[in-house]
Amino acid sequence: MSNELKNLNEATRRLMKGVRLIDTSNEVIYKLSQKISEIASEVEEYSYSGVIAQGSLKNDKNPIERGDQNPSEFFPYSPAVGPFNPIAPPLEVEVINEAEYKEIRAFGKLDGVYVGPPDLVQGGVIALLFDDIMGSVLVVNNCGAMTGTLEVRYEKPTPIGKELLWTGKIEKIEGRKIYVSADLWEGENRTAIATGIFVKVDLLS
Repeated sequence: MSNELKNLNEATRRLMKGVRLIDTSNEVIYKLSQKISEIASEVEEYSYSGVIAQGSLKNDKNPIERGDQNPSEFFPYSPAVGPFNPIAPPLEVEVINEAEYKEIRAFGKLDGVYVGPPDLVQGGVIALLFDDIMGSVLVVNNCGAMTGTLEVRYEKPTPIGKELLWTGKIEKIEGRKIYVSADLWEGENRTAIATGIFVKVDLLS
């Protein structure tokens, strides 16, 4: 894992948060816009233009073959857990191997970039994170599959700036269908729950 690329993404996350929360004069905003545009133009000179994936920049690595790694390593460009994707929140992810199937836990805080209602996480962000955390559960259990259905039930508002915990696990496997569940917690309060059916496809088998 490239520390330089990780540092670049962390700096970009800081920039995104700063821009999201900026509160100053139009003159300052204009000056900052000019500076950021110059940097963006320089970065774009190095953009890869081929087929891309969340498992690798150039779609040349199969996450299933690296299922013994951490999700942040086999999905480094994930929009949910990827250290090489600046829209991914800085979550820590761990694999728990205590049951029939390995489970996933992800924890951390979401900042102002992910706000929907006042000081609350936007619901679509929660669904995105559920989907990818559940997908990570499949990989660590050597199951290549794609999302067939994803149902999210929001039980309580999820706050911004508070320590959150996502848990994900396989419930059962029936042929090509894999049934996965996940929970989102803020302290002792469960704020959302998700269930999904993932389907094995030839593309990932």
